[in-house]
Amino acid sequence: MRYAVLGFALIVSPSALAQNTSGVFGPVIDAGERGWEYRGTYDVDDKDYNQRLHYQRAINGDMRWRLVAQVRSTDDSDFDPDFLRGELVWQVTPDDQKYQSGFRFEGRYRFDDRPGDVTVHWINQWKHIDNWTLRFLIGARQQIGNDPAAGILMQTRASATTSLAGGPKIGVEWFGEYGSTADWLALDEQEHQIGPVAVWSLNEDWSLYTGALFGATDATPDSQLRLRITRDY
Repeated sequence: MRYAVLGFALIVSPSALAQNTSGVFGPVIDAGERGWEYRGTYDVDDKDYNQRLHYQRAINGDMRWRLVAQVRSTDDSDFDPDFLRGELVWQVTPDDQKYQSGFRFEGRYRFDDRPGDVTVHWINQWKHIDNWTLRFLIGARQQIGNDPAAGILMQTRASATTSLAGGPKIGVEWFGEYGSTADWLALDEQEHQIGPVAVWSLNEDWSLYTGALFGATDATPDSQLRLRITRDY
């Protein structure tokens, strides 16, 4: 499978969607697939630029691992280490159906004495509905280590994409953060982002993703610009 819109988890912090480098990923895995991806997100208001790099490889036709490293902009540096994360995706549905489902398991170490976390995502995908692909994810994260948040932190993600004849894949993505099972936030305190995406296939192996996200609540960053460069093997 050639992938261009890929995932990764949101950073749970006082501003959980600040410089959001995450994606709305699917569950489908092709045996033998591997590749790397660079991502960058620029916050228009804060002028901060977060960057991440990951490498992934399929174990078989049902499972794939990924290693992620991210740096962030801080008062001290534009390349301050942010986190290291390991991921495992498990496709649980057969390949020959339009609805696909799976799970992604994550473990993350965060620098600067911040709590780490373990996360499980339930992934859902519906393909070729009037030439559109729809995805909906539910994520549950438990912080661990230094001063963890109480309860399980909840999030959702969704996307709708379609390919233009002779052109890019276009669509819209949405990210939502709701607080935790111990402290569910009011709507105006939740963080929700939505925005357009466009993915160009540069050749058989390279693709370019561009997008933007806009805050839908007062607690959410106003606007972010997003870039990804993907190399498949």
